[in-house]
Amino acid sequence: MSEQEVSRRRLLASAAAVGGLSLGLSLVPAGAHATSSAGGRPRRAGASWENVIKKSSFSSSSAFNQNWNHLYPWDGDADTHNGAARMHSSQVSLAQGVLTLKATRLAEPDGDSPHAPNAPLWYRSGAIHAKKQILVNDQFPEYDIEGEFRTQTGKGIWPAFWTTGIWPDWPPESDILEYVGNSTNLFNTWSRSADDNEHVERKLISGKKPDAWHRYRVRMSKRGNDVMLDYYFDGVRKATHRGVGWAGVPQWLIINLQMGSWASGIAPGGPGWDKQPGPAGSTYFRARNVRVGRMRAR
Repeated sequence: MSEQEVSRRRLLASAAAVGGLSLGLSLVPAGAHATSSAGGRPRRAGASWENVIKKSSFSSSSAFNQNWNHLYPWDGDADTHNGAARMHSSQVSLAQGVLTLKATRLAEPDGDSPHAPNAPLWYRSGAIHAKKQILVNDQFPEYDIEGEFRTQTGKGIWPAFWTTGIWPDWPPESDILEYVGNSTNLFNTWSRSADDNEHVERKLISGKKPDAWHRYRVRMSKRGNDVMLDYYFDGVRKATHRGVGWAGVPQWLIINLQMGSWASGIAPGGPGWDKQPGPAGSTYFRARNVRVGRMRAR
């Protein structure tokens, strides 16, 4: 895991500590709050749309294997990240078009994560990533990414549906769904400033019931060297962010059920860190109708 990602999670935890994650909003780059029409940005003329991943990719094992891989996409230690869960393909299942990721608490930790902040691995869980990368450029100037999800939330639970730049190109990162130890979803857009510091633009969605089905969506549109991101919750546009310098940078699309770590409410190394408090038994994160479309310029 990169030092940039370490800083990212420190920021996330610090923001949560001051209430409502408002700290992230103060780090928005100048001019980032661009607006679009109520219906989102208009489609470009003289271009065609194509499916990268169809909504049927969870309909069967063969459809899944055509579109998705198990674990995380990085080389080495692909079964771990910055949380307290080690990923196993056995924790991923399909039934009637629904993908289920299950996290199970262990009787004792399965070592420590090699990725900072090196949480003890008290959980066995699941992660998948799309085989095809996201790349917003002149050939593919727009992407539309969406899915329906339901998840348990609460202390120690950290589900996410997100894109991330291929290391060492981080940021970019877009968190389309992310619950970090509570029931507030984070629409996050991570970029890097001219002085090489990462910054986040964030929209909080609260007062909903994450354990019911909701539709999460981001639409990405190339704007010079940047990428504009329109975030939607249940079909309603909630925020427009700017991915600074994102154009031409490939990204992975990931669905994972991480646990503990920053979602535990305990600072790394603090009292109780070694126990990684969170739910006993099993925790579930479900997805259906996940789709990725892109525009091909003519």
